[in-house]
Amino acid sequence: MGNILLVGSQRDRVSGVRSLLRQDGHQVSCLRSEGKWRDAEREILPDIVVAAVENTKDVLEVRGRNPKGFQAPLLFVQNDADFCRDPYLAARLVDRITSPFLSEELLSRVDALIRVRKVVRLDRTNPEDLEDSATEPGKPWSRIGKGLTALLASRVPRYSKPLAPYLEVASRLADWADRRDAFEPGHAERVTSVCAMIAEALHLGSDDTTSLLRAAMLHDIGKVSLPVEVLHQKTPLDENQKRLIRTHPRRGAAILTALDRDDDVASTILYHHERPDGEGYYGLNSDATPVTAKVLALAEIYDAMTSCRLTAPLPSERALDSLSNLKGETVDSDCVEALIDRLRVTPNTIPLASAPY
Repeated sequence: MGNILLVGSQRDRVSGVRSLLRQDGHQVSCLRSEGKWRDAEREILPDIVVAAVENTKDVLEVRGRNPKGFQAPLLFVQNDADFCRDPYLAARLVDRITSPFLSEELLSRVDALIRVRKVVRLDRTNPEDLEDSATEPGKPWSRIGKGLTALLASRVPRYSKPLAPYLEVASRLADWADRRDAFEPGHAERVTSVCAMIAEALHLGSDDTTSLLRAAMLHDIGKVSLPVEVLHQKTPLDENQKRLIRTHPRRGAAILTALDRDDDVASTILYHHERPDGEGYYGLNSDATPVTAKVLALAEIYDAMTSCRLTAPLPSERALDSLSNLKGETVDSDCVEALIDRLRVTPNTIPLASAPY
């Protein structure tokens, strides 16, 4: 099912993990020397690196030339008492699971990380084709995710896999995308909060609101396959870079579909850069765009105006004024009015009685 590099110098830590992975059908290569894992990775080209180690620092600080493209995710398997520095690398998705855990939890997490890796590696279509394919009948944007899920599921595993670890990996992926992006940290949380306000003002149903808020937390996961230098570029993007950026909603929808098959959330993520005038990423007009995507589009634009690191942030009032001028063209009119209703507080005044003469 997956090609795994298992790193760890202590036999008692590695043996149980290795047995579980092999029982679930994975091909496992073991490496005892923790300081040489990057060299081994370039030779083996694994789908995921699993590090059963006591100290994350010993692995995170190993230097070496990184493989090109989307690198294999790194999963730490540790005990509660082990040292754990914040497991973050700008160039690589890093995850962590802490013992005690059920066998199914570890294997689900490994499977989820492999799916993310395979989706990104399989999705090497020309950016122009990605833009065009997003609106074709039959939702071809989801074929990679669903096709990969079906392929992996066809290999009968020994363990059933719960959904929770897949959702946790999706959240970890969203957090990694958030930290790599040009927004101030906490972009996804702020966008989700704004979406909640708009949904309340629009009186969206509970199902739509649930899908919207989950999509808001995960909306930029497709950016994990984009180069950091493009995301942080302060000069205007060239045409090829613009086309590349426009693929991230489709890539995000495909990743999410591979993890939990939620089509409503995936559609919201896919279409969150559409515009009422049809000049969005994939050319949908207002009637064809899900209402949840309209809300998410506005929430992200508002946060970009007020917290982007590449431009001077605007005060909330000025951002709302700018959005009012874009109603019906760039952003949905009803959504803008709903946001203004929640953010622009009309001061309460108490009229004073006329002074007696």
